Amino acid sequence: MLSSIRIRLTLWYAAALALLLGVFTLVSYFALDRTVRQIADDSLEDAATALVETLRAQKRLNEEKVLTDETVRETIEDFRFQFIVFVVFDEQSRSVAVSPRLDPNDSSRLKPFNLDAREIPPEGIASAVTENEGGFLTIVTADEPEVRIFVRRANFESRTLLVAAVRPLRSQLELLGSVRIFIIAGIPFALILSSIGGYYLAGKSLRPVGEMAEKAAQITSSNLSERVPRGSAEDELAELADAFNGMLVRLERAFEQQKRFMADASHELRTPLAIVRGESEVSLQKDERSEDEYRESLDVIRLEAARLSRIVEDLFLLAKADAGGFIPRRRSFYLDETVTECARAVRTLVDEKGLDLKVEVEENLAFKGDEALIRRLILNLLDNAVKYSAAEGSVGISCGKTNGSFRIEVANTGSPIPEIDRPHIFDRFFRVDKARSHKSDYAHGTGAGLGLSIASSIAKAHGGTLELVSSDNAGTRFRVILPSDPS
Repeated sequence: MLSSIRIRLTLWYAAALALLLGVFTLVSYFALDRTVRQIADDSLEDAATALVETLRAQKRLNEEKVLTDETVRETIEDFRFQFIVFVVFDEQSRSVAVSPRLDPNDSSRLKPFNLDAREIPPEGIASAVTENEGGFLTIVTADEPEVRIFVRRANFESRTLLVAAVRPLRSQLELLGSVRIFIIAGIPFALILSSIGGYYLAGKSLRPVGEMAEKAAQITSSNLSERVPRGSAEDELAELADAFNGMLVRLERAFEQQKRFMADASHELRTPLAIVRGESEVSLQKDERSEDEYRESLDVIRLEAARLSRIVEDLFLLAKADAGGFIPRRRSFYLDETVTECARAVRTLVDEKGLDLKVEVEENLAFKGDEALIRRLILNLLDNAVKYSAAEGSVGISCGKTNGSFRIEVANTGSPIPEIDRPHIFDRFFRVDKARSHKSDYAHGTGAGLGLSIASSIAKAHGGTLELVSSDNAGTRFRVILPSDPS
């Protein structure tokens, strides 16, 4: 998988570079071609203009009224430009003078240019040139190089001549041919080198991914504390490593919680099962026992069975919450009536411990939710408050509506929750006082450290929250916030 990504990155890089080089070289080549031809055309125009001015100067120097053919031939004989030859025509299209390198009587001298003086169409050129002095550019293509011709009309008082400057583009075309060869040979070479470099750079860039994959393959449920290498660069790969390590942290926490949950559940279930088994074995050891002894054993078995049933029911409820199947059956009811009924239900426990129960509720608090679950939430909080209240202390519950949300608070007097234990009070099977007796915990609480965890899950299922507000020498206070219109 890693190699295929590396190859694809290299191919994309090579394709992008090939497109860029192709466009750049094409634009550069055509710009060079145009510039070369433009320079050649400008040189032809300058040469023709210079010859015309030289002929005029020669006419004045010889004090001739009419520019003679002899003067024209003598001037062209001494007028030399590299790569340029001249042909002068009169108005009857006759060749008046030709540069020495272009003799119309010597066909062998014409071969290098593939041009005969007769191939210059003076009638067509003359008709294209206006009466004023101007220029006309034409192109002759033959077997060898391209030939460019610039014709200028020159008026010499009583005589008009056509001055043609001729230039073959052999050297320019050879230059362009060399450029084409360089492009054809250079682009593939550049692509090969760039592909090799891109392949190397892609491998170097993806090396951290390979290291992360190798490390991730070594991580199992037994070594979730391991982390994938992050690297020092602050880039996308570092973000990927951070995200993966964050996932490992959550998995490690979940696995540890699961292990602790299984260990605590086994411990909580083992104790009542051991008691039931022990009581039944003791009862069966003697052939004859009194009715009171049997009743006492059965009562112990009944209490432990109730405890087992409660633990299993709570575990099933939490399992449903974890699986996302904890869906409240919503219906309308009055929250103040439910709070009052729950307070009345724990009155016996409060009286047994000599506590003072204070109930403060607002009236007509219509709420839409699962009444059975809300009742269980309140009973768990009240049971927790009764169990951890100091003797001769007090337990209080209040209910009201604040800022569009319902608020339920349960408080009790007694020793504060230790600072070190507060982050864990909503964890499953966690109990601050692990030595507390189970016997008084069956009526309304779990007795297994699941009460607050279940209460928190019920609040979340209704879109609300359960939090520890305070815990100090004055007492401990829990607060439930439920939205007035839960979605």
